[in-house]
Amino acid sequence: MSLLVLPAPVKFASDFPPDLPSFPPFPPDFASSAAFPTSPSSFPRDLSASVSPPPPVLPPVFLASLASQHHLSTYNTSKYGPQGCPIRYIPLSVHLPDHVRELEARQRIASAAQAWWPCESSQEPSPLLLGPCGMPAQDSTSLRDQLEAAMQDHLSAATPAPVPLKTSSTHPINISAIIPFELIPLISSHLLLSAGPTLFDIPPSFALDRLTAAQHHDNTIPRLPPPPPPPSTQMVVTQLRSRSDVSEALKAAINTAVAPVPALPTLHSNSSTLSLSLTVTVALTEKTAPPPPEPTFTIGNIFLSSCPGKKVRLQGPVKGRSGVCRDLHADMRRMKDLGVGCVVCCLDDAELEFLGAPWHLYERAAKSVGISVLRIPTPEGLAPPSPAALDAHLTHIINAYTLRGVPILVHCRGGVGRAGVVACCWMLKLGLCGWLGDNRATASGGVRLDAVELVERVISIARRRRSVKAVETYEQVQFLVDFVEYLRSRPSTTE
Repeated sequence: MSLLVLPAPVKFASDFPPDLPSFPPFPPDFASSAAFPTSPSSFPRDLSASVSPPPPVLPPVFLASLASQHHLSTYNTSKYGPQGCPIRYIPLSVHLPDHVRELEARQRIASAAQAWWPCESSQEPSPLLLGPCGMPAQDSTSLRDQLEAAMQDHLSAATPAPVPLKTSSTHPINISAIIPFELIPLISSHLLLSAGPTLFDIPPSFALDRLTAAQHHDNTIPRLPPPPPPPSTQMVVTQLRSRSDVSEALKAAINTAVAPVPALPTLHSNSSTLSLSLTVTVALTEKTAPPPPEPTFTIGNIFLSSCPGKKVRLQGPVKGRSGVCRDLHADMRRMKDLGVGCVVCCLDDAELEFLGAPWHLYERAAKSVGISVLRIPTPEGLAPPSPAALDAHLTHIINAYTLRGVPILVHCRGGVGRAGVVACCWMLKLGLCGWLGDNRATASGGVRLDAVELVERVISIARRRRSVKAVETYEQVQFLVDFVEYLRSRPSTTE
């Protein structure tokens, strides 16, 4: 009797051969079991007995290489050397497609819940009432019992922790600004309302990717950052300029007539110590008086951070990383001190609970400092539910905060993957890195190269300003390309 030896299933990315060719991207209905059968029962009845399920289709190399988890990414080459990570990167949707479909199903359920949690006014916590000795006023009997219990307790030698915990007081939450503070006035002064799919047009010389390319200083916001600009009370439409407004201003400047200045008398002096000061006033006619200066417009910034109130590795360090025990209210207060008006939370209830910041405490801390919350639950390694859903949320955020000079903050667990995707889409929608170029060539799977080039520019900003690990997976890179194509399909955002 002969035995049939089956090949072992692929369990690790290193099991794939190192010389894999470039494969076409996922079809649009990759996750659909009808279009991509995974069991013999889903095949035609006459072929189910003889045909095995087809192997998964690998994504194109040029998209997977933009992920920071790619084995040859800048992050992995800096960590493992020029050869990169020894384990070849295989996207999660290829390695564990059933697990991804399960995560996407949970994401759809979480996204159906309430998304916006506005905060109308700041509700500061009640002041602490102190007693006559400077201690909190409380029942004297209870205080006496506590003192007696403390005196009767036997003192024991406490063993210090090998690695101290990082708290909100010892290590303030790391918040990174996508736009450097010193560049906000410069970029804001060169923004013009766009007639295309982005909100603004900006000259290539003042695009955010070019202005930040030469900056190599630390992008972490210090403990005492510069104060943010006050929110504007004027209508946003009157502050923004279009190309037609600029053209009319240039024509008015060219046609302006300046009254001729009479010739000054010739002065002669033989004294070397004579100092003469003349003041010349050029008179403009009432007809050609310059218009009053336009009100200044300042764009609101976007920040990235880890989860406020995060508590991990409390039992000891893991792989050299010490424990973190943050205070939720202290982290929210630091965000409020930066002028943040809205926090975009990319975590669902289960992940918030796991990180030690359950939603009921999270909501209470946000309301106590006067910050609104937008929830976009996203599983780790994946992206928001759809480009259309994220675009609708970004439209509201930009109109309510960004165009009024109020910063927003996006966070996930560490503030690099899912938060980086939302920040990149924010930059794409505003047009801070320009728009698509003239490269209309398409790669395998119909992906246009100009969209990939634009996505690569915004990813470079997120990694330069936040972390080299920003935008971690192929699925997140693919979402950014899909978001660009979604914006391309829309005729205009200035409706």
